[in-house]
Amino acid sequence: MTGTPHSSTPAHRVLTLLSEDTDIGEAEAADVRELLTAADRYADARGIPMNDVRRLALAAHGLAFVRRVHAHEYPPVLDRGLYEEVGDEQFAGVRALLTAFCADRGHTVTDPEVLLLTLHFEAALQEGSSPPGHRV
Repeated sequence: MTGTPHSSTPAHRVLTLLSEDTDIGEAEAADVRELLTAADRYADARGIPMNDVRRLALAAHGLAFVRRVHAHEYPPVLDRGLYEEVGDEQFAGVRALLTAFCADRGHTVTDPEVLLLTLHFEAALQEGSSPPGHRV
């Protein structure tokens, strides 16, 4: 995978790469594809530059999230200072994305889960606005 725009690598290809190192069941794969597709729409609508490396990180997080949803588990409470790293609008947008995903799955989205996913988008935004050669 390269740093090319996300549209060059479909969600199923990102999942194939992830599954080379991780056992992913069909139900999990279908849910992660759905989540990644929604995340792509979210990023596109906001002009967030998600390259292939960022998408792979997002897919790994998405798989962990899907597994927590299936098991009705939640991530631990996170340090409140981390919330200062993300904008309120971004946080609300990601909450809406995850809430829509969870609507028919009987899972309630928590602030730590929203923050974890929001950080992926915030990192992509910072990386996209950094000078060439600078890594976030």
